[in-house]
Amino acid sequence: MSGNAHLNPPKQSRSRRTLERIIQAALEILEVDGSSALTVQAVVERANSSVGSFYARFSGKEDLLDYLAERVWHQTLDRWNDALSSRDWSRIDLQHIAEGSIRLLVDAGKSRSVYMRALDRAKGRGGVAYDTFRSRVIGDVAEILLARRDEIAHPDPELAVRLGLLATAGMIEADRSADDGPLPREILVSEATNLLLRYLTVSISAPAQVKASEEVDFFDIWG
Repeated sequence: MSGNAHLNPPKQSRSRRTLERIIQAALEILEVDGSSALTVQAVVERANSSVGSFYARFSGKEDLLDYLAERVWHQTLDRWNDALSSRDWSRIDLQHIAEGSIRLLVDAGKSRSVYMRALDRAKGRGGVAYDTFRSRVIGDVAEILLARRDEIAHPDPELAVRLGLLATAGMIEADRSADDGPLPREILVSEATNLLLRYLTVSISAPAQVKASEEVDFFDIWG
């Protein structure tokens, strides 16, 4: 992913601090108030800066959005890669890999990825950057889990890992927007880990085939 912003790079520390205030102010407005509230005047007021300082760095709002999209994308990927490389997964058993993976999935939805979704909306991209990042996260976690395929009881480890991660990732995503507020982090991690582990480690037979005579026509029921 590459941006088209033409940022005039600051050379002095005071100028760099001004840039950071502008960036943080813009991200906060996007997250809290949405893209319609993001104007140059709103940004500089929140940043306690000036219109002149803004235009010394960006040609306008769209230039700022391009820069933010590029910066947030790379920062989010860097943080994810750092999280992955922070432990030696080969020395961890499946249970602790599952827990560690779920923690990564929970935390991946926070911080910069929140801004990524806000920028997707602002740029009218329908979530493409965040969805790409989410797919990257799930793919990386799947590789970690499949390295322990000999500990997976499901007859099709690839399928089990794929569906198990989609289920837990969906659970985490849904919890984030729950009407009564998200669960405490440790409860969410614990329950999502249990869901994933049970699916991977409980021995099951091949899925039962539903016969045509057993199919239910819901239209007849509600008709």
